[in-house]
Amino acid sequence: MYDVVVIGAGPAGYEIASLLGEGGKSVCLIEKDEEHLGGTCLNWGCVSAKNFLESAIYTKKASYFKECGVDFTLNGFDMEKLKSNTCRLICDTKTGIFKKLKKAKAEIKYGTASFVDENSIQVGDEIIEASEFIIATGSNHREHPLMKIDKDKIISSKEVFTLDNLPESILIVGGGAIGCEFATFFHSLGVKTHIAEFTPKLLPIEDDDMGKTIKREFERSGIKVDVKANIIEYEVLEDGVQVTLDLGKKQEVLKFDKVLISIGRVPNTSELNLEKANVASDNGFVEVDSNLQSETNKKVYAIGDVIKSPALAHVAYYEAKRVANKILNHEALPQKAIFPSVTFCSPQVASIGESEYSLKEQGVKFKTKKVFFKTSAKAKIKGDDSGFIKIIYDEESETILGTGIVGNEATELIHQFLVAINAKLTLKDLSKMIFAHPTLSESTLEVFLGH
Repeated sequence: MYDVVVIGAGPAGYEIASLLGEGGKSVCLIEKDEEHLGGTCLNWGCVSAKNFLESAIYTKKASYFKECGVDFTLNGFDMEKLKSNTCRLICDTKTGIFKKLKKAKAEIKYGTASFVDENSIQVGDEIIEASEFIIATGSNHREHPLMKIDKDKIISSKEVFTLDNLPESILIVGGGAIGCEFATFFHSLGVKTHIAEFTPKLLPIEDDDMGKTIKREFERSGIKVDVKANIIEYEVLEDGVQVTLDLGKKQEVLKFDKVLISIGRVPNTSELNLEKANVASDNGFVEVDSNLQSETNKKVYAIGDVIKSPALAHVAYYEAKRVANKILNHEALPQKAIFPSVTFCSPQVASIGESEYSLKEQGVKFKTKKVFFKTSAKAKIKGDDSGFIKIIYDEESETILGTGIVGNEATELIHQFLVAINAKLTLKDLSKMIFAHPTLSESTLEVFLGH
């Protein structure tokens, strides 16, 4: 019998297994197989996608740096080399995870886990008992209500990493973070790229000005974008997919080599037999209390994509630390924490703290200040001066409440505001600081001038 059984070895699972093992608990970590260790994030998501993007964006910048005197000669793109490089990255990272778990003396078992009762699970032919259980089984792509993924012409983000050749054209269904990132990837490599987003804007979780800016920059670069777009009919042909798009005032019939479905994620809980452990769920999401314990069985915790918190790896890591601290009787971490939302498209998008939309809903009086990267020498040096930094602050105290960034290195710049918001700094506080020149960070200083 173990102290704790952790089901799922993605970021949430391997993190908490390591923390609990280091804290002296006997831990058993369950994963389907070795290939899935590291979860979607490592194998088919965050890490893999960013490696694909980093390579593709270099080709996008080639035309600018050619003007700067760099003689680029691009003779196509080798998908096999990119896949091989990504595989090495995954293997190196996975080796680090194994070492971390070994150091923590966490035991790993492979197989599909399902609850037998409140005190035990079954993995293959083995029944495993524990005092406490942690569900960290992650999520999978959401199925489109009409178009069925065939892993050939109609694919999910997972199949992108197995492509042998780039298609000539692709329709990306869904303009959220994943859709926008893959739009950047394909377009940067010369693929005719079209996004169809059901809502009125790209990146629906971000403020309107950020979604509009990304749409404008995408269209300026040559990506076709349709919002308020709905697929009403499709046909798989020998040489592609024919799609009928309802655009409100008109319909378009278009043909693509491939269609990528990217409309969100759903929790991986269907095989767990939660009802046998008296664990309540809602549409697959485990219902948890403020301590991330099941509302109906306090022996069971749930963290990561299986609960109704943002499906982000860094949020999952934090939830793992919260639960580990509780089980180990360490200092409790706050239930609510400020974290950045980042999208690695080009230009990049990042936000933190309160949005304009959320503050309006709360009735909070606020103001915004914005500076555009057009005025940044460093942005121009890096070959992309699109986008802006927006500061949202309290109207009376001028305390910084939130920030939104679109542009060069937004996913890195956002973290200086993580510190500022947590420290409850005001515009006046930041106006007294000195930023190096020339940097992207100094653009922040322009926002604070006059304070």
